[in-house]
Amino acid sequence: MLNEQNMTRSFVQAKLTDFSNKVSEGYSKPVRKFFKDMLFGLCGTGSPSIHNIVKVLQDGTSTKKSSERLYRNISRPGLAEDIDNTLMEEIRPKVKKDTIFIVDESDIEKPYAKKMEGVQMVHNGSKSMRTNGYLLLNIFALLPNHDGYNLLPASSILFAPDMELDSAKQVLQDKIIDQQVAFKNKGIYVFDRGYDDRKLIGFLKDNAVSFVIRGMGTRAVKEGLVETNFKKVVDGMNFKYQFAGFKPGETLLCATRRIAVRTDDHPSKKSNSVEVSLVVVRRYKRAAQKGRDFYLLCDFDDPNMSEAEIITTAIDTYRKRWVIEEAHRQMKQSMKWESMRLGSYVGMKNLNAFMALALYFVYKCKDYIHILATGFPKLIYYIKSDIYKPNKFAYYRIYEVVTNCLELVVQYKRRPSKEERRDRDQIKIRFE
Repeated sequence: MLNEQNMTRSFVQAKLTDFSNKVSEGYSKPVRKFFKDMLFGLCGTGSPSIHNIVKVLQDGTSTKKSSERLYRNISRPGLAEDIDNTLMEEIRPKVKKDTIFIVDESDIEKPYAKKMEGVQMVHNGSKSMRTNGYLLLNIFALLPNHDGYNLLPASSILFAPDMELDSAKQVLQDKIIDQQVAFKNKGIYVFDRGYDDRKLIGFLKDNAVSFVIRGMGTRAVKEGLVETNFKKVVDGMNFKYQFAGFKPGETLLCATRRIAVRTDDHPSKKSNSVEVSLVVVRRYKRAAQKGRDFYLLCDFDDPNMSEAEIITTAIDTYRKRWVIEEAHRQMKQSMKWESMRLGSYVGMKNLNAFMALALYFVYKCKDYIHILATGFPKLIYYIKSDIYKPNKFAYYRIYEVVTNCLELVVQYKRRPSKEERRDRDQIKIRFE
């Protein structure tokens, strides 16, 4: 077993070296070294702390000197934008027509920060309260494959509204345009209720972007020159489509129709509007409706889709949106995303970009899960009944294996000490 573990460690280290060389291509030699140190440090320590990364590197210089080198490089202007474009280029060959791009906001909570540049009040969704911190605009690509799916970060932008010229919505729209040009209008973008905004819907329609947005059910629907109450429109729909529900004994009754959504701020007979499909879902169990109506606003690039195909595509696409919530939780738990601390706003944006790059490598390692399971079967499969979970959200366990493989990396011809060679999960007892 020890031989298999060593082979797996060497494999992961070689893959990360190749990845670092690829994403840093075109930079000067010192910057390429900086890329490699950051990626190895972030993946090996599971911490975005520059001090912790330096302690792992031990490159023959003092901790102070190494820290100054990393701090100097992490403050390079434009680095975050370059890394975001690198992620886009990495994903581009993998994008197909059925690729799903999950868009969602997250946050980095900094309630006690006093000197961090750009910190301001943001909404913390997990606690349903406002607190000091930064916004995160995240886009994850969900790529279906033969054994489930692959999830890869396509973009992660740390954002402080007071520090930027553009609004968060404008930054998101610019990123979607860049991706659509790079991906040749492939893929479907899926949004939660917070993005049920007439300006965003108009933008997506004007740029021929396929999308699914969960509706809030509060907007008016334009019928000819006048606007009609949303509930009145729903009550007049024919729920003639029936599908099996997500739980045993559950049935979905669905209806769809084309509606016009006003894109101008104020209603008038001459206001501009766009047409989208409205899908309404009602859940029934034992002939009784469960919960409220579920609204989806969507538009796809195939004008020949039948109503049944529109309904099933919209429901199936939105169901997969939940995986980004798991990704956000792992970002904050496994990789300690919220522990980022730098005084410079540019440095924070660049550090966040490196975190996204490290996360991309970890998630990409799902392609080699059979090799990881050979060396570390107890980390990939905790119990026998868990054997099929790597086909689902296996990234918690993949991250553990990657960290285990990189924690004893020797980059600068340094021999690890006896303390470092101990099993990191071993309980250590000290007698004073």
